[in-house]
Amino acid sequence: MRSIREMIVNLNCKNFLECFYGLNESDEEVFRCLVEFGEARIDDLSNALNKSENSIYRSLQKLLMAGLVIRDKRLIESGGYYYTYKPVDLNSMIKEMHKTIDIWYTKIKNLIDEFASEFEARIAVRE
Repeated sequence: MRSIREMIVNLNCKNFLECFYGLNESDEEVFRCLVEFGEARIDDLSNALNKSENSIYRSLQKLLMAGLVIRDKRLIESGGYYYTYKPVDLNSMIKEMHKTIDIWYTKIKNLIDEFASEFEARIAVRE
């Protein structure tokens, strides 16, 4: 596990999604391409990024689980269906990120306070 200090020093816009959502570079590439397209099928992304459809599918699954992408089912008139993918609304994404970071901050602050109390108690016993 990397330290919080190390993450802060190395954090930038390029690796932000990796840090926040645990995505890898390939997942981020798919997300950024999808943002450019607005909406796309797996084969569109595969062609644009020169990656296999399997690789694109895996990244899209991770993006779906992270709540960054929406999947829509489209019916074909002659029968059958296909899926399209699009990024979630930026404002709702940012709102959810802020909510998550606020929860994280509160949890970390409480852990720091618990840590301080535990060690203050140990020092008091020693004296």
